[in-house]
Amino acid sequence: MWGRSRARRQRQAEGLAAVTGPVEAADAAHQALLELRREVRGELARLEALLDQGDGLPSDTIREQTLGAVSVFADLDGVSRGYEEIRTGTVEAAEHGVEATLPWLEALGEQVRSMTELGETFAGVGESFAYLRQRTERLRADLVPLREGVHTALRAAQQELASAEGAEGWEGWRTDLTALVDQLTELDAGHVVPTARRKVSDHYRELEREVAELRGVMAAAAR
Repeated sequence: MWGRSRARRQRQAEGLAAVTGPVEAADAAHQALLELRREVRGELARLEALLDQGDGLPSDTIREQTLGAVSVFADLDGVSRGYEEIRTGTVEAAEHGVEATLPWLEALGEQVRSMTELGETFAGVGESFAYLRQRTERLRADLVPLREGVHTALRAAQQELASAEGAEGWEGWRTDLTALVDQLTELDAGHVVPTARRKVSDHYRELEREVAELRGVMAAAAR
């Protein structure tokens, strides 16, 4: 009986010795992956904080560029569940000796490779988010003078319209000005979809030109 106990303890010791290094390496790979996820989520949160502020950023379009990350986060959840199962199985198998751990160690190695590949994907996603955030910050800064110009012009047009009340064409001017205000509201809200040929800044410049044209019409009528 004592001999069997010693043999069992020996098998357990050998099994645990066989899995300790691989399990520690797998734990490190998994922890690194979780840290990457935290970093990517943080970058995504910083980007989201810039959106929907009413400052002209095309929030809908920018947000669409982050949707692919949802599947990456889902992949990580699946890999984490699989890792925990394989890790538990590996440690339990060690109780029965080195031979029992071999298929589990092979599966653990595969899991580490999967986590490493996913980590590379996450790193790429994080870099993309950082680049997108930097571009968004630059765009927001670039839009400030354009927005201020349009808002200033519209306020002046509204004052001029009020002063011209009763003039011939006034109702049409009011309709046109209301439409321009609505356009600006949509533009500020970020609902306008930019294209390569017509950027958000182009929309603001075009709107300011339209306001200037309307003011010109009202000024000409007053002479």
